[in-house]
Amino acid sequence: MGMGWYLFRRQTLAAALLCFTSFPLFAREGTGLPTRSDHRPPVPAYSNFNQNDQHISSKTWTGSLPDHPKIDEYLQYFSQGDGLEYLQRCLNRAEPFIPFIASVLEEKNMPPELLYLPVIESAFRVDALSRSGAAGLWQFMMNSIDPYDITVDAWQDDRRDFWKSTEAALDKLQYNYNVTGDWNLALAAYNCGLNKVRRTIASSGINDYWELIDRGLLPRETSNYIPKLAAVVLLSNSKGAHNLPLLWQSNMKWERIDLDKSVDIRRIATKAGIDESLLLQAHGELNYLVTPPASSGYKLKVPVRYGSKIQAILEEESDLLEFKRYSIQSGDTLSELAEWYRIPVNMIYDFNPGVSSRNLRIGQVLLIPLVHNDIPDRAGIVDSSVTEQWSGRYTVITGDSLWGISRRFNTSPEELALGNKMPLNAVIMPGMVLNVPELNE
Repeated sequence: MGMGWYLFRRQTLAAALLCFTSFPLFAREGTGLPTRSDHRPPVPAYSNFNQNDQHISSKTWTGSLPDHPKIDEYLQYFSQGDGLEYLQRCLNRAEPFIPFIASVLEEKNMPPELLYLPVIESAFRVDALSRSGAAGLWQFMMNSIDPYDITVDAWQDDRRDFWKSTEAALDKLQYNYNVTGDWNLALAAYNCGLNKVRRTIASSGINDYWELIDRGLLPRETSNYIPKLAAVVLLSNSKGAHNLPLLWQSNMKWERIDLDKSVDIRRIATKAGIDESLLLQAHGELNYLVTPPASSGYKLKVPVRYGSKIQAILEEESDLLEFKRYSIQSGDTLSELAEWYRIPVNMIYDFNPGVSSRNLRIGQVLLIPLVHNDIPDRAGIVDSSVTEQWSGRYTVITGDSLWGISRRFNTSPEELALGNKMPLNAVIMPGMVLNVPELNE
């Protein structure tokens, strides 16, 4: 195949390195960057580049990369100027997610080159939203989330969940590969749809991606898709080239913690001493920075090194979500309150079990989760200074409920929940210490 061909291969790395993949690079004498043809301007050389300076190892992409002008075009673009700056920004954003994606690829025995696909899909932005409505790192459309573990509702859009969307995207790519038998075609199907690729193969009798694009049989975007990815892998795979981030050195590992109550991500970050922007990025699926009710089965994603600390915070702290206590006024409706506080009406139902839009009573007190910091007070806001002055403490025992404890201390379940900065439907566990009024207060 000659000097112009790039083949994928397995290499062995030390255990400390992450498992990625590489295109073997064949360079002309005296240059660091591979060139494919003598009649085209060479891509700017890497300084001190050699074959050993490759961090990606392990499983290879099936087949080979031909000497194709589209790959050269994107090598030129991403190795200098605006293209290089764009690639640097993408890889900087990728750092928190690299070890997780690499581990899932290894677990599924898939080509680690796919690690870089979000560069092409979303520029490694969890909040990416295309004009066609595709969302997240892996750009899922709403009509493609089944049968994957992706929830889209008033609380969250799991297409923006780096954990769930990665698992779903790789499952989808694996399925495409099982159908087509070729990773190039599997990637093409991820871009333009499996049915489109299958129809094109059936009508043309051609099952080679490169021949299909040379004949103009695939959409323009799909024709650029794999050459673009190939260039990104080639450039990003070379240690220190063009000052690109050394992503394989990232040690950011994540774990998930089951929640038995709703929490504000910002408060968790503050109490645990974690960079708030990192934790918010890790929970990019949340629409309100507040986790769904315990009944949803939502899991908090945290860096492993903070796991035990956050677990302790969740067990011991009660002020992980701020509420306003609102007394229903004449003419109030739940939809109007939801609009005022910029939350879905379902959130009011979730935190006020038994409330009915048809049977609201003047003076009825609701707990409203405060998920925005710029909401002006409303006429019905109840002064919480009374509960803030409670000096009593009560240790929860087996069988306790907010209703039972509130009766014991001559208060209401709503006030008890407010005094402990928890939702009315919070699960209280034996050993928890609650703020309560002294019986002589």
